[in-house]
Amino acid sequence: MKNLLLTLSLLLCISCFGENPKDTIYKRIKMKDGYTFACKRHDSIKYVCLIKDGKETEVSESEGDTNMSLDALGYPYADFGNTFVLATHIETNPIKVEIIDKKTGGMLMYGATPFYMDTAKRIMMFEGIGRRRGKLILYDFNTGKSELYVAPRETPCFCCFCWKLLSLTDAEIKIEYLNMEYEKVDITYPRVQKK
Repeated sequence: MKNLLLTLSLLLCISCFGENPKDTIYKRIKMKDGYTFACKRHDSIKYVCLIKDGKETEVSESEGDTNMSLDALGYPYADFGNTFVLATHIETNPIKVEIIDKKTGGMLMYGATPFYMDTAKRIMMFEGIGRRRGKLILYDFNTGKSELYVAPRETPCFCCFCWKLLSLTDAEIKIEYLNMEYEKVDITYPRVQKK
């Protein structure tokens, strides 16, 4: 009887601790075109992936250790079919956005603080960061192309939500912001005509 109990205990230990633990899924969000956005844990990392037809694709560089908050991995901000916007907003930092290709999980464009989005026309406007700092970016999800405009510098606003889109036509973009005297000022940018 002792040997039987010892054997059963040994088998239980091997079955519980001998294999890698299964992936843990913290959250799932259904997306367009049959994709599921998932925050998962595998061994010592948390990461974000897209799942379609049982195939998993890791998203960009969204991963971290298991002690990190899920907020640091990001969440779907907008879904445009074959691409989506991954947003990360931690505490008082600006909202960071990445435009992600769903098939590859790769980042197509990045920026911060989106201040205009039209899901019907499939366009979004946000601030540039990194090498695009000081630019306002209009991204067209239909074509995958972006237009860059120099952001006004004569403003006391240094972080988030500094700009308000007043109008957008094929010919121009009109933006409102506060100048150094805290007065509302409009600036109009001529657009490059689409061919």
